[in-house]
Amino acid sequence: MSNLTSRKSLLVAVLIAVIIASIASLVMSRGGGLGGGGSAIATPPVQWDTGFRTVRRPYAVNIEAEYDLGGLTIPQEQIHTLVRKDGIPALTDPNLEKVNEANWLEPEARVIEAVVGTDVLGVPLQILNYHEIVNTTLGGEPIAITYCPLCDSATIFSRHIKRPTEGDSGDLVLEFGVSGALYNSNVLLYDRTHKGLWSQLGMEAVSGPLVGSELDMLPVRLVTYAEFKNKYPQGDLVSRDTGHHRPYEGSAYGDYFGHDRLMVPVAEMGDALPKKTLGVGIATDEQAWFIAKESIGMKGFTFNTPLGKVTVARTEAGIVVQEAPPGIRSAQTFYYSWSAFYPDTVVLGTGKK
Repeated sequence: MSNLTSRKSLLVAVLIAVIIASIASLVMSRGGGLGGGGSAIATPPVQWDTGFRTVRRPYAVNIEAEYDLGGLTIPQEQIHTLVRKDGIPALTDPNLEKVNEANWLEPEARVIEAVVGTDVLGVPLQILNYHEIVNTTLGGEPIAITYCPLCDSATIFSRHIKRPTEGDSGDLVLEFGVSGALYNSNVLLYDRTHKGLWSQLGMEAVSGPLVGSELDMLPVRLVTYAEFKNKYPQGDLVSRDTGHHRPYEGSAYGDYFGHDRLMVPVAEMGDALPKKTLGVGIATDEQAWFIAKESIGMKGFTFNTPLGKVTVARTEAGIVVQEAPPGIRSAQTFYYSWSAFYPDTVVLGTGKK
């Protein structure tokens, strides 16, 4: 075969490979990507850690058309759009099953333990990987249990929102959906009533008529299925009977958790710890702290804030906030995303800031 023929053959092969890759990317985008509408998690077509650039996936949500961006408090050019609106379907008042019936879960499976008064509900992360939000009522309180896999961030907050404008009477009860957009590699929620955007780790509305309204956070607790079952033998779990077909038995993000690279760029973040250091973020209106899981001893970790004492513990699954005064906001999360939201975060347990 001549050199010219060889070069032509090589060129044809390269062109075919590019076409196939483009078609695959298009199909995954239409399928919802990142858990939306398909059985696999599709990695968005971005470069790893090569400086900030905005990711706009084909067929992803158009935030200007879908949401009220009035008063937007975050840089719009830093909002990534990865899937369509509700491409990751939030759950509202989902089906439940008794903890001893959930034999599809392995003992080490991670579960968010939500407690309101004397009522308890477990939400497996294997379900939240594909839904990210559970709107429910517990102990008479409307709450949202949320999880963002890209920063392993788990939060629980009240869906009772105080009206921010003087003259308005009564509180609102909101229902949240997954916007399809990210800021600081963290999920942006939206409320179905006003179509305003809300930040999970920012813990407030970032656009719309309720902009600036803060979320009333409940203490977050991550435990294993075995721990939850032992502690609450008659307890309830969110069932995998969600009405959606997803591979709940598997772990969709294992490879992503195994390295320190990010799926989408973050404009700024701290450098006191490796990016994907798992820990707990604690915040008041004026201050923020981060405690790495490895810094929490067997007896837990206690420190004083201007609002009172906070005590956290570690489990095989993650972090448990055992004690926190009113006004304290907490989230389990990776260090990189917490530090992006709270650049003046004090890292406790290492002497670093």
